[in-house]
Amino acid sequence: MKAVEKDFIELTKRAINCEYADDGFFDETDWVELYKLACINGLSAVLFDAAKGCKTLPEDIKKKWDASKFHVFVRQTSHFKSLVEVTSQLHGEGIDYAVFKGEAISECYPKPSYRPSSDSDILVSAADRNRATHVLEKQGYQYTGGKQDKELTFINNANGHMIELHTTVFEDYEGMKIDILKQANLDGPEHRIDMEVNGKTIHTMGIDEHLVYQFYHLIKHFMLEGASVRFFTDITLFVNKNLDKIHFDYFWKWMDKCGYAPFGHNFLTICVRYFNMDDSILNGRHIEADDEILESIIVDFIYKGDIEHVRQNSWQLIYAFAPYLVGEKKSHAGGTRGKISFLFPSAKDLDISYSYAKKIPLLLPIAWIHRAIKREIIQLRDRRTGKYSAMQKMDIINSRLELFSSVGLIESEE
Repeated sequence: MKAVEKDFIELTKRAINCEYADDGFFDETDWVELYKLACINGLSAVLFDAAKGCKTLPEDIKKKWDASKFHVFVRQTSHFKSLVEVTSQLHGEGIDYAVFKGEAISECYPKPSYRPSSDSDILVSAADRNRATHVLEKQGYQYTGGKQDKELTFINNANGHMIELHTTVFEDYEGMKIDILKQANLDGPEHRIDMEVNGKTIHTMGIDEHLVYQFYHLIKHFMLEGASVRFFTDITLFVNKNLDKIHFDYFWKWMDKCGYAPFGHNFLTICVRYFNMDDSILNGRHIEADDEILESIIVDFIYKGDIEHVRQNSWQLIYAFAPYLVGEKKSHAGGTRGKISFLFPSAKDLDISYSYAKKIPLLLPIAWIHRAIKREIIQLRDRRTGKYSAMQKMDIINSRLELFSSVGLIESEE
């Protein structure tokens, strides 16, 4: 890792563990870049109390950082108040619900209102979806879109608070690994617990179920869009706060069943070594982790999967990685071999636009030239619209899949 990356990780560790003394560690820090990393990872407010006492922190950055922290605090306080009003109404209507992710995790932070959330996630049964929607509308929320009735988004235009109403924690993803996780019944109403956040009581998922879900959720972000360092702080603080309630055998059983255990060991080893997580979560699994692999994971999280700063719109690649997330694929034709097959596909791999070559294989070279010319025209258009070219997509996909393989998330086919 670069010096500023190491400093960012160290400052993050100190902030979540309330270690604020200035011992000179940050005397040579590049505060401009460190502050950028804090913002990229949604941790500016969380890190401010640890940064403000450092004598080398420039006053202009300190003021900007303090203003950012205050903005997060005001926004999160307002949104949490709105969330409590909604959940109180749901409870009053006899609707079973669970707040998960964001606000339910923020309670583990030293100052919950310093952890920002883009929205609030509420889980209800499919049978209660319409009644829950009515409650939201009465509270001033407007429907803005959804995913096949499994994840409906609402916004309160008065304060900008967004709520995602879920009837499943898996959205519309389907596949072998999703089927396995559904057997764990993570979102079952029998697992609901009460949680105190900022002096208010909300219903959330059970501790064990929420931890397993958080791992699925972080892996989903890591594979599909890029995950931030906040996943390390979320899980470190969640585990440390709930250490006496977590059943480690349960956690590792589902990690093993889903094939997440190798990555889970790497991820949790990072949490222990770099963020002061209690190592009992490893449950005796003292497998020797490769330092190079651990560092590659950390750096990837620091830049949210875009180390080279080339990613434009992460959604453009989601469908390339989704089959690996849900267990439909194991490996890919990467490297030179993959590029050759992409540039010079066989007749059966051509799409309908080149039906002449599919019918008469001797015309295959003409189809390759046809495709190349068409691709150049599309790339010129894509450069103007900010989209990836086909070759850019392939390079990024290959690079990401090689990383997923090295950290234990996908296996190679025999």
